[in-house]
Amino acid sequence: MNIAIVCEYNPFHFGHLHQINEIKKVFPKANIIAIMSGNVVQRGEFSVLDKLYKTKIALEYGIDCVIEIPSVFSLQSAQNFGYYAIKIIDAIGCDYVSFGIESEIEDLISFKNFLLENNDNIEQFICDNKNLSYNKSIIEFSKQNYMDYSDEIFKSNNILALEYIKSLDEINSNCKILPIKRINSDYNSNSIENISYSASSIRSNIELLDQCESKIPTLTYKFLKNSYIEVNNKLSDILSYKLLIEKYKLDNITGYEKGLENLLTKGLDKNYQVFFENIKNRKYSQNRLKRLILNYILGVDKKFVDDILKKDIEAIRLLGFNKNFDLSMINKNCKICSLTRDFSKLSEDYQKLFEFDIKVSRLIYSTRKVNDFYDFPVIKK
Repeated sequence: MNIAIVCEYNPFHFGHLHQINEIKKVFPKANIIAIMSGNVVQRGEFSVLDKLYKTKIALEYGIDCVIEIPSVFSLQSAQNFGYYAIKIIDAIGCDYVSFGIESEIEDLISFKNFLLENNDNIEQFICDNKNLSYNKSIIEFSKQNYMDYSDEIFKSNNILALEYIKSLDEINSNCKILPIKRINSDYNSNSIENISYSASSIRSNIELLDQCESKIPTLTYKFLKNSYIEVNNKLSDILSYKLLIEKYKLDNITGYEKGLENLLTKGLDKNYQVFFENIKNRKYSQNRLKRLILNYILGVDKKFVDDILKKDIEAIRLLGFNKNFDLSMINKNCKICSLTRDFSKLSEDYQKLFEFDIKVSRLIYSTRKVNDFYDFPVIKK
C-alpha cells in the first residue's frame, strides 16, 4: 500500500513527524511517499533548505520515497498546487493521500460540495467583484450563502485540504483520503514558543536556533545550522533589471492581473523586505505577489501552466528513496525522470517544465555552474 503526503518541509518539524507517525499507526506496513516542493515553496520564496537536505531529512524520519513537485507548480495558487500534486498521486497509483486539517473532515467535505454545486455562481460573483482577490471573493460569497460558514474553514491547511478533496473528485481518482488533525493550530505563529510545530516560527527564529535545539528534529537543526539558504534578497536586483531595463512584459505571466506592473515598479527597492512593505495591498496577499515575482523572473507564462494542467502526468522527478522501497511500484505507472538521457526523451512541454527546476537551482547557486540533473543525484538511504 502507498500513502502520499503533499508537503513542503520548509523546514521539517515535529508536526510533520506526528503526521508520519499517525499514518504508521493506521497502516504500519504502508509505504509513505512525500510529494514535496523542491527549492521553491508555495509562499513564493526559496526554501530555507535545498531539496537534497529536505529529502535526507524526510527519509531519516520515516518517509520511504520523495517525489518533487515541479517548481512551476510550487509557485501556483493553492488551487493549481493542489490539483497538480493530486495528479501526481493518482498517476503513481497511491491508495491514500494524507493531509493535515484544522476542522472536522465532515465539515470540509460539506463545504467542498457547496463550492462545487455553486461553481457557476461563484465565477459570476468573482466577475462582479473585481476589487476583491480570488480568495477574498470565495470567502465573501461563502459568508453570504453558506449556512455553516466559519472563519476556521479558511485556515491555510484547510484550504489545501479542500483543494486536494476537490481535485480527487475532478479527476475521478480512486485514491482515498486520510486526514489527520493538527496538534497545534497556531502553526502560522512566528513566536519561538511554537517552534516545535511551526515552520513559520523556525524560519523567523533562525538566528536563535541554539536556544531551541531540543525543540526541533535533530537533522533539521544540523542542516539549518550549516546549510541555511538566504537568497531572497538577490531577487531585488533581478526584478529591477527585468522591469526597468529589459522591460519584460508581465501580462502573460501566471498570476498576473492588469496594473500589477505599476505596483511592482513603484515599490522597487534594493532590500527585498522593504520592497514588500512598499507594495502592501489589500487586494493581493504578500504570498501571491511573491509567487508572481518568481514566476516573472523565471518566465512562467499562464498558457504553459494551463496546458500542462490539462495533460496527463508524463514523468516525475525522483529525489530519494530508502533501500526497502520498490521503485517498480511507481515506474509501472509513471516514468521516473532523473537522468539527462531520460530528459531528452520527454515531450517539449515536459522538458520545459523540468528546465524551470534547473533555472531555480541556478538562481540559488548563482556563484557556480549547476545542472539540476547531474549535480543533484537521487538519494538512496
